[in-house]
Amino acid sequence: MAEDDSQDRTPHFRSDSSTRTRGLLRRLIDGLRGAAPEPDGSDPVRLGRYRILHRLGQGGMGIVFAAEDETLGRRVAVKTISEPDESARKRFRREARAAAGVKHPNVCQVYDVGEDSGHLFIAMELLDGEPLSNRLRRGSLSLAEALPLARGMLSALQALHETGTLHRDLKPSNTFLTPHGVKLLDFGLARPLPTHVTQAVEPGTELTRPGLLIGTPRYMAPEQVLGHQTDERTDLFAIGAILYEALAGRPAFLGSNPVEVLSATLHEEPPPLAGNAVVAALDRVIRRALAKRPGERPASAAAMLEELDKVALDEESGAGRAVARPLTRLAVLPFRLLRPDPEIDFLSFALADAVSASLAGLPSVVLRSSASVARFASETPDLKALASQADVDHALTGTLLRAGDQLRVTTQLVEAPAGTLVASQTLQSSIGDVFRLQDELSQRIVAELSPSLALREAAPRRGVPASARAYEFYLRANEVGRDWAHASVARDLYRQCVDADPAFAPAWAKLGRSHRLIAKYYVEDVEANLARAEECFRRALELDPGLPVAHKLYAHHQSEMGRSRDAMTGLLRLAQTIPNDPEIFAGLVHACRYCGLLDASEAAHREARRLDPHLWTSVVYTWWARGDAARIVGEASDAGDFELRATALIELGRRPEAAELLRQLANRPMPRVFATICSGLLDLLGGVPGAAAQLADIVKVHQDPEAFFLFSTMLAYFGDSENALAALGRGVERGFSVPLALRSHPWLASLRAAPRFAALVERAEADRRLGLAAFREAGGEALLGAAG
Repeated sequence: MAEDDSQDRTPHFRSDSSTRTRGLLRRLIDGLRGAAPEPDGSDPVRLGRYRILHRLGQGGMGIVFAAEDETLGRRVAVKTISEPDESARKRFRREARAAAGVKHPNVCQVYDVGEDSGHLFIAMELLDGEPLSNRLRRGSLSLAEALPLARGMLSALQALHETGTLHRDLKPSNTFLTPHGVKLLDFGLARPLPTHVTQAVEPGTELTRPGLLIGTPRYMAPEQVLGHQTDERTDLFAIGAILYEALAGRPAFLGSNPVEVLSATLHEEPPPLAGNAVVAALDRVIRRALAKRPGERPASAAAMLEELDKVALDEESGAGRAVARPLTRLAVLPFRLLRPDPEIDFLSFALADAVSASLAGLPSVVLRSSASVARFASETPDLKALASQADVDHALTGTLLRAGDQLRVTTQLVEAPAGTLVASQTLQSSIGDVFRLQDELSQRIVAELSPSLALREAAPRRGVPASARAYEFYLRANEVGRDWAHASVARDLYRQCVDADPAFAPAWAKLGRSHRLIAKYYVEDVEANLARAEECFRRALELDPGLPVAHKLYAHHQSEMGRSRDAMTGLLRLAQTIPNDPEIFAGLVHACRYCGLLDASEAAHREARRLDPHLWTSVVYTWWARGDAARIVGEASDAGDFELRATALIELGRRPEAAELLRQLANRPMPRVFATICSGLLDLLGGVPGAAAQLADIVKVHQDPEAFFLFSTMLAYFGDSENALAALGRGVERGFSVPLALRSHPWLASLRAAPRFAALVERAEADRRLGLAAFREAGGEALLGAAG
């Protein structure tokens, strides 16, 4: 394993530090005397035709000197190695060949390699400037500094890879900043790319031993760590890690020792970067390079450079002066009751959710939902698992204890995975004043986080319920509503809340969601429930026009009611105001797809996952619209996306697997629509007469236009062309405008000869054009980095 950066080999440079100042003074004095500088101690006076002037630095592998080439009359850097054995000599010569084989302005030029009196040396370009590692000690880079750095590094890497060479040890100390651009240094660990190895390596000539880690821990790709095959994409991972560190001012993967760093590299994601739209776009490029699996990274340096070139700076806007900041990923774990208490057990999740909601607008924080981290809640939470599996930096844990009508809440804010205590506090409130307690708790958390996060804004404070009773109904409804099977119970509790306090906007928004779910998934009084949902959402936004939860929930309803353009533009505006909420982008996955903007839908998914790698989005439905069955089977879960996974298995010819999946799911409790689809597909696979009628019956009462498209593909596949075309027509007429799916989805082939089909495609095309115009006007291209 190579040394960590802090102990790394000293490169050949003229430093901007005090060492450089002393060297300049020394050369000035020598020049005034008319004499050559004296070498240090036992240093050689001459190596070949190079007269040694003075040391530039020394590292674990050898010494670098400033020297004069007396033949050509120029200053050079001469690098030697200490006590070379035969393996070191081979590696040294290989370094010289690798560097000399690349002619590029962003690669340090090698002039000569030789040996003199037992000293093996390389003569190379003497650089003015400093390594990136020195520059980063003074702080992170701005966008205007980072983008040219990235382009120069990738351009150099492209040239290196084109010669058939892999660097394998890219890091800040090997990245040199000069007045004329960046230079890549140190090819000591370079090796031929697998595609350029033309013959087997002779036994005994390998320069590395099996099982030995080659590289520097903070910048090694997972395949390097695991000893797997490396290629161009391994170097791209290192570039991603360097750029992340340059922008964030902290390494991408943290750890107090190499083992912890390597574990983080394998299992954790660095915090997303925030600042402005350009920062987010650059972070998306970096995150692709840092993908754990090589196949998910750009295919080459040229491909990554192409992605980077799309990240344009508008200098007049001042975007280039922006500095990125890593977001703090905070999880509020469900609170633990110190003793069983049925009357307040709902507060375990409800209070944690309420605190999370009150912190959601912080500019430097991205929240993990209580539901997503609930499995980590215990008497002693596993912070290492929380950090690696939920990508969390800070966790709030708490306990609840009731004594009479008083509720005591004790909380601890800790760093993950280290477990370092940031703050601990105890609050007490009457049972009837839970809102005051959670409000005070959230404000104290902000105060504790502020020094480390440099927060300048308090969490936004929304309207409060008029009574403790109303708030209790709201919290209980939130807890019940976590399970869709209890949607009707949650609806009734939200009703009681708004009856007790008609001005509490969040309850109206959640009540609207309850009505929507009952209509969509339980098919109960569909038209009445959807109309009531519309009233509730409008009421919530009248009371609080900027309420994020109302906008997010309303957007799903709008899309399903044929107003996907309104949903999409509303979410785009909300995302520009609150750019750190992954659920907004999850909503855009849905709304953009309904508008026929499949590229934008996938871009919104990537942005949601950039902020929260574990957040569920509906992107599998976007893949279904594209006809990408293989991807659905590879990446969809067998629970939340079961109908798509089952249908994708059928399309791939794996009908027995599809049937087994459906049988397993049939035993799980699920809403009526899902149960009908499950049983209908099973009957269709089994050849049960009239099975398609079950799906056709759902189409008659359902309102979601995307569901019509899904049902039409299933009906068409199983030969019910008449009902398939009717379902497809209803879907297009109600606003599911995806002409690509109509033209290319394999299961719709039997419908394309029908006279009505061409008209449906034309209608979908027209609606998509309107959606694309709305997307561009609302700033979607800049926000998501996608053209639609």
